[in-house]
Amino acid sequence: MKRSLWMLVAVIGMAASAQAGQNDAGCGLGAQLFKENRPVDQILAATTNGTFGNQTFAITTGTLGCSSGGLIKTAMEREVFTASNLRVLEVELAAGKGEYTASLAALSGCPAVPFQAFAKSHYDALFPSDKTTSAELLIHLDQALGSDPSMAKACAL
Repeated sequence: MKRSLWMLVAVIGMAASAQAGQNDAGCGLGAQLFKENRPVDQILAATTNGTFGNQTFAITTGTLGCSSGGLIKTAMEREVFTASNLRVLEVELAAGKGEYTASLAALSGCPAVPFQAFAKSHYDALFPSDKTTSAELLIHLDQALGSDPSMAKACAL
């Protein structure tokens, strides 16, 4: 009898928490299949996500309703970071050191030390003119990294 009572309390508790909001199950396949704000749908969504283990994939790739995190967001973070810090990056990339350059390395998936040395040696290709924009910098950077086999491997390109 006590066990049944505890089970009932647990089910009511889960149902009450499911009532709190539409996406209580989080993102993933379950949230895509069971979109209603009914307790049973939220429980089924959470169970589906847990059973199939798709939520980690969805968070990583930014798919199945996951908008935060993911590879797509990382690319946007790199663009925003570069646009916001272009002039500081220009100085640090020329010097081959600095925290902004290390941050750009991390956002590019590269280890900081080889990235900074690489950027210094390829500075003229990264900034071909004093009017180089942040978008152009990223294009030149990706081209230079991709054409260098050791950096392409180090940066997992």
